[in-house]
Amino acid sequence: MASVLLVDDDVEALAAWGASCAADGFEVRSATDGRSALAMFIEAPVDIVVADWRMPLMSGSELCHRLRTLPGLADVVFILVSGEPSPPAFVSYDGFLRKPVEGPFLLTTMRRLLAEHVTHREQQRGKTT
Repeated sequence: MASVLLVDDDVEALAAWGASCAADGFEVRSATDGRSALAMFIEAPVDIVVADWRMPLMSGSELCHRLRTLPGLADVVFILVSGEPSPPAFVSYDGFLRKPVEGPFLLTTMRRLLAEHVTHREQQRGKTT
């Protein structure tokens, strides 16, 4: 079972995403700010993180940056979500979705990125053997 960490200060969006992900078979964890999400991830890493760009305490872009610098844990799929018209150029995320994000579209994007990530890892392993 794949695991997801959902991060948004909008509790209604968080609840809707969580219900969609759980119904689709994901193990779901959630946080309302980036700082809490970072602590949760360090304690128990997940396969994919979906985080709002603009949040108090720690933004989704800062959370992404910090996760990418964690030794041995930087391999997580990261989707940045925002109401902004375009994604930040300075963040190394795997996907960007504009709010509002409907559950089925979120799930399709998550599944696609997870599959691409697995394929990329397998290709990298093949190059080192």
